[in-house]
Amino acid sequence: MDGSTNIIQGMVVEGKLDGGESPVVISGNFSGELIAVEVFLEEMGVFKGTMNADRVEIAGDFNGTLTTEELSVGSTAKVDGELRANSLAIELGAEVIGSVGRKS
Repeated sequence: MDGSTNIIQGMVVEGKLDGGESPVVISGNFSGELIAVEVFLEEMGVFKGTMNADRVEIAGDFNGTLTTEELSVGSTAKVDGELRANSLAIELGAEVIGSVGRKS
């Protein structure tokens, strides 16, 4: 994806990341705090921590707290945590554990 911040497969990142106006694509491992306009957690991607974004697509492993306007959880996703979204789509086959509610 052009102009995006990519955490590629095999890469391990810890800390705080502000993606600004660029999408963030996670195919590797990220632990910490992430702020972005768009986040794509790919099938091989692992996220642990706190995520705030306008739009999020999860196909990999998510563990933590998520606040977003629009959330799409793919069939390969494994989600454990607290999810807050105004729009939510979960595909058949996705594993979701935790709480789901509206973004305030």
